[in-house]
Amino acid sequence: MVAMFWVGSTIVLGMFFENLLSDFVFRVFRLNDPQVLFDWSLTFVLGFAIAIAIAVAAWMQARVRGLAFECAQELSMTTWPTRSETQTQTVAVLVATVICAGILGVFDAFGSKVMTGWLPVAFSWLGRLGG
Repeated sequence: MVAMFWVGSTIVLGMFFENLLSDFVFRVFRLNDPQVLFDWSLTFVLGFAIAIAIAVAAWMQARVRGLAFECAQELSMTTWPTRSETQTQTVAVLVATVICAGILGVFDAFGSKVMTGWLPVAFSWLGRLGG
């Protein structure tokens, strides 16, 4: 599980560095992004090379590797909710969301009526009294 996470995070980091290089470095300096290997662009190769270097360097650190295994061990001890518990809690959240949206909608409609209907009439009435 830890190795799968490590590979997945390396791929995500590689995509991040590829986009970072292509969007900022190559566009800022107006450089072409040549194809260097198969259909791989230079930003793809550099981005994934940087990501692999970071992943290998992090894996070589005993503290980082130990932390990854401790996290995996803690996750294996986690008790996850059952499907019915998840469905019940989802329905509760949806009901609470609808209720809150309704309350906010009432306040919004009332505030809109006050601001666009009642206050202008009241100000014009007050203006006629003073004038």
